[in-house]
Amino acid sequence: MASQNTTRSHNTKAEHFFRLVTAWPKTVMFIAFALIISCAVFIPGIVKDTRSDAFMPPDHPALVYQHKSEEIFGLKDPMVIAITSDSPNGVFTPQSLALVDRLTQQIKNINNIDADRVTSLSTENDIIGTEDGMQVEAFFEQPPATQQQADMVRAAVMDFPLYLGSLVARDGSATLIVAELIDQNDAQSVYQELLTLVDSTETQNGEKIYVAGEGAVSGYMGAYIDADATRLNPIAGLIITIVLFIAFRTWRGILIPNVVVLGTVASALGVMAAFGIPFFVITNALPVVLIGIAVADSIHIFSQYYEETAINPNDSPRDIVVRTMVHMWRPVTLTTFTTMAGFLGLSLSAGMPPMQYFGLFAMLGVAVAWIFSLTMVPAVLSLLKLHTSKNFQPDQKTDIYASFMTFLGRGVIRFPVFVLLLAAGIATAGVFGASKLVLNEDRITTFQEDERIVVADTAINQRFDGVHYLDIVVETPQTEDLFKPDNLQRIEKLQDYVSTLPHVNGSTSIVDYLKQMNRALNEDKKEAYRLPDDADLIAQYFLLYSASGDPDDFEKEVDYDYRMANIRIRLDSGQFQHEAVVVKAVEQYVQSSFNAPGIKANLSGRVNVDYHWIKSLGDNHAASVIISLLLVWAMAAFSMRSAVAGLFTLTPVALSILLIYAVMGYSGIWLGVGTSMFAAIAIGLGVDFAVHTIERLIVLIKVKGHSIDEAITALYPSTGRALFFNFLALALGFGVLVSSEVVPLIRFGTLVAVAVSVSFFASMTVLPALIKVMEPNFIKPELSLKTLKQAEAN
Repeated sequence: MASQNTTRSHNTKAEHFFRLVTAWPKTVMFIAFALIISCAVFIPGIVKDTRSDAFMPPDHPALVYQHKSEEIFGLKDPMVIAITSDSPNGVFTPQSLALVDRLTQQIKNINNIDADRVTSLSTENDIIGTEDGMQVEAFFEQPPATQQQADMVRAAVMDFPLYLGSLVARDGSATLIVAELIDQNDAQSVYQELLTLVDSTETQNGEKIYVAGEGAVSGYMGAYIDADATRLNPIAGLIITIVLFIAFRTWRGILIPNVVVLGTVASALGVMAAFGIPFFVITNALPVVLIGIAVADSIHIFSQYYEETAINPNDSPRDIVVRTMVHMWRPVTLTTFTTMAGFLGLSLSAGMPPMQYFGLFAMLGVAVAWIFSLTMVPAVLSLLKLHTSKNFQPDQKTDIYASFMTFLGRGVIRFPVFVLLLAAGIATAGVFGASKLVLNEDRITTFQEDERIVVADTAINQRFDGVHYLDIVVETPQTEDLFKPDNLQRIEKLQDYVSTLPHVNGSTSIVDYLKQMNRALNEDKKEAYRLPDDADLIAQYFLLYSASGDPDDFEKEVDYDYRMANIRIRLDSGQFQHEAVVVKAVEQYVQSSFNAPGIKANLSGRVNVDYHWIKSLGDNHAASVIISLLLVWAMAAFSMRSAVAGLFTLTPVALSILLIYAVMGYSGIWLGVGTSMFAAIAIGLGVDFAVHTIERLIVLIKVKGHSIDEAITALYPSTGRALFFNFLALALGFGVLVSSEVVPLIRFGTLVAVAVSVSFFASMTVLPALIKVMEPNFIKPELSLKTLKQAEAN
């Protein structure tokens, strides 16, 4: 009886609260709309962050060292413009070389492009031996006017090994213009200007111009975010509105929940903007997630409201509203806290700022939806005259949706063992599927295959050594230590080693320049393309170079004191699985064969940073799922005062996640950015169905004294119907993400929609079947338990 007394006490307090809310409805409404407006004003100031670096904590060692190497060598994620030609002479024609020169000058004039860090055939120099020593001169001062002059340029370039595969295709069919940005955060506008420039440039002789590179990926992603946000959110809102219309067929049943949606989304995004939290690629899914979540409470409240209205049409609006809220506050509150627990698990365990903030602000949105549902919704309803819904009529037993749910319930009552065996089979398949999961990611797969940036990336990687860079920073203790032949030979051996690794097609370091200098000063003999073996001679080479060349020509390869050097390795793939093989192999080689007293190396560059954040994604995935499950279990167990009830609550979401793992494992879907988040979010969303189901069965059995079969039968046409529309709102809301332009969001939306669907059907089938077969103590009336204990004692 203690539990029932506690329930009565809680209901009395709840009644007092909702009578207070409905006594001051206009004040409550004013506060609600003031909150919406005060948050919404910040939304236009939100900023986008499409960098790969955004996926790592700012203090991560790999990112810290990356920034350090950027400061020393000035290496940043570039925009890469490729010019290709199918003519017999490739790009070495007067027309193509003139195009290279013209584009180079135009690119230098683009705002936010570092004019001193634009590299192309028109900016680079040849190293030539002369009677007086060494001559450094441009491949061409002015674009060649004749094919004979162009052929001379070709001969000089193709005889300079350092540029082959990096600046010019090895067959001469293409060349690159590499442009570095001053501010990486403004990549989107630069990328758009480059596209405008390329589109307005006339080509001939089969020339084609492509724009790619890591800088272009970040820039294009910004455009993707804008396009997605303007399309997805209205579609999600429209779908939710249609679901509400089908469920209730009244204006108030449509408009009031949409106000809750507005308040939820505005609060989450407004607070995010107010605190300067950037809008990441995956944040695009946040409004869609919140739209689906925000209406869930309203669906249950309005379902109860219209049932009360149909039964008691002569009662006052305020009395109807108060009774409705007294019935619904507890399950609505419990599902809110369990959903927040799921998002909290994601935020605590993700380890990556975009996912941490996603979980944090989704949790905030869920809390705001709960507050609006328990205050603004009853306040508005108390001001309106009673109006029945055609879907809830006293002379109409059930509508088609309630009939469907009733039919489902009859099947569960008749075949509970079959339901449980089917669930066990799905769980087993899920376990095996999970064992086949593969961690992989590739930034270029963010885009659709026919997008121009994907086409450009493919074309460049096919013709060149690759535009995915792994840097190795070599450090020595003293000024000019890099002149020591032993140190340079170590760098040369390291370059030789990395050339044997898969997907590595070339590398560049100061060693390559020294070999070219040595060859130039030895009658241009091919066998002289090697390192000199004397430190004084090496110093002399640099001095000779500076006589006719610019000492800054080597700023990407060595520092001013010749104490630090950078080796840039080029890969033709951005896939994590390919990059991981290279990074691990290079790390092992550096530790075992390179580092020695007086010299050491550390990995840097985009490939190294991507490797570490994607690796952490895989490392944290299991922790994210486990923490979310534990938090949800703890919340459910505490609220229901039963650890076993908490475990029962987890059954549907665990089953849904295992099924998704099975699909991913057997179909080869990667565990990546878009797919790694689904589990924690699916737990937070899917647990609502189980909570409402168990909560309703407890009330029917413990409070109203129904048998288990009677309770299960009564569950489906009322709570089951409301859960059905809750499921539709979430599944169709996430289904909107299928129309996204961002491939990871498509996968994310699809997986969550399927997981939510499985959670709903499992809550409506597996959960009642478990309760019917096992008859757990938490579901039994306390009086019968007391009698049973007395009988056992006697």
